[in-house]
Amino acid sequence: MQTFKNRKKRSRGVAIVLTTLTMAVTLPLIGLGFDVATLYVVKSKLSAAADSAALAGARALSQGSTTAAQTNSAVSTAQSFFSGNFPAGYWRSSGASASVVVDSTSFPNYRTVTVTATAQAPLYFLRVLKQQSSTINVISKAGRRDVMLMMVLDRSSSMTGVVAGTGQTACDLMKADAATFVNYFAPGRDQLGLVAFGSSVFFYPSTTSFTTPDANGNTIQSLIGQLTCGDNTSSAAAIATAYQELKNVNNPNRMNVIMFMTDGRPNGVTADYSLPGLGITDGCTMLAGTPGVIAQWAGGAVPNGSTAGVMNATTTAINFPNDGHSLTGSSGCKFNGPNLTNVSQDIPNLPTKDFYGNSLAGPYSQLNSATWPYTTAFNRIGAVSIPQQIVIASTNALDNEATQVRTDATLHPYIYDVALLGDGPVSDQPDTLLLQKIANDPALAGDTGVGLTFYQSQINQPHGYFAVAPDASQLAVAFDSIAMQISIRLSQ
Repeated sequence: MQTFKNRKKRSRGVAIVLTTLTMAVTLPLIGLGFDVATLYVVKSKLSAAADSAALAGARALSQGSTTAAQTNSAVSTAQSFFSGNFPAGYWRSSGASASVVVDSTSFPNYRTVTVTATAQAPLYFLRVLKQQSSTINVISKAGRRDVMLMMVLDRSSSMTGVVAGTGQTACDLMKADAATFVNYFAPGRDQLGLVAFGSSVFFYPSTTSFTTPDANGNTIQSLIGQLTCGDNTSSAAAIATAYQELKNVNNPNRMNVIMFMTDGRPNGVTADYSLPGLGITDGCTMLAGTPGVIAQWAGGAVPNGSTAGVMNATTTAINFPNDGHSLTGSSGCKFNGPNLTNVSQDIPNLPTKDFYGNSLAGPYSQLNSATWPYTTAFNRIGAVSIPQQIVIASTNALDNEATQVRTDATLHPYIYDVALLGDGPVSDQPDTLLLQKIANDPALAGDTGVGLTFYQSQINQPHGYFAVAPDASQLAVAFDSIAMQISIRLSQ
């Protein structure tokens, strides 16, 4: 019994020694772990604040009429965002500060905003080693590439409907939101131009002085304010006009972008209708080489609607479209004057290509036949009298024109687009799959049908962005998301 008691006393002594040794190791580890956790939390918050500051600073490079003013705007905005996202005394840290540097000269048409942030994080266990705090440094950089941007705005008649709850038409809301969109870009650095389209296309050449009135007192924003809506949707011609301006400027150092906004399906074919082989009746003549438009006017999803043409393909007026006017220079044609719906009596067939060299026979309508709402098969030469044929032909033309844009190996243009949805029948709604395809939106990678096929066939082409506005009251959000996507990139 005495031996057992002695053993128990000795065990207690060993336990005390082991516990003491364990605590001597464990407590410092716990204390060190707490200090490391504190450093991690403070550094994570500091990094997030620096990232938000760099991005905000890069966006603020659009504010100001000169490079110096834009730099000052970027610095002050970045400082404000850093302060707002890293509160004083966060987790008992101290001495938080951010240095902001804007580099506008190292690379042509490219600027960076670099934020170097510092803070003192408190230490607790390491104070036994007379270490009161630790200095944390993070660096974040956002880049903003100067943009060559062509805005392409749909001004067709479907934009004239009043949006519930707003008292304004979709056209009115679009004009206000598009004018605000311009504010995201930097005068003197970015270069902006404008295309507006119904049946005919209005073009305003690009300029870096887009906030300064031209010789006629116009700016891009004032022209958008004058825009009126009416008539059809010559989408392919609008994209082709914008792309031609990108090629004319020819600056691969810029980010070349077409921003395309539409509220409906393409339904106008722009072509040279003086070409032989279309079955043109005797006595109807047009100026050779002059583009004109034949459009679906009604009944796009059924074969008994109406078509009209040949209309002028271009206009010099943004506030009074000459859509609906017969082609200048035509004579002896039944479609002249107010008789545009007689066009199939003069021109029975569409050509195989539009004025810009785009095939009207595919491939989009064939590949998407499972979901295509227009059931009339497209022949090699489409019948002008059938509205479905016009819609299918103009859709294929838009798809093929967008392919031309994305495969430009010199400029590497991007297409960003906005679909404005509405309350009309599905046959009048924007084809969202088509718009995703022409933008080459990466979201197509998650499609399980033909969208994935499109994505895989275009995977090496520039990837743009597709935004949806469920109605015109939400267009501003869609425009904002496009603006955010275009030129701001977080580098580190």
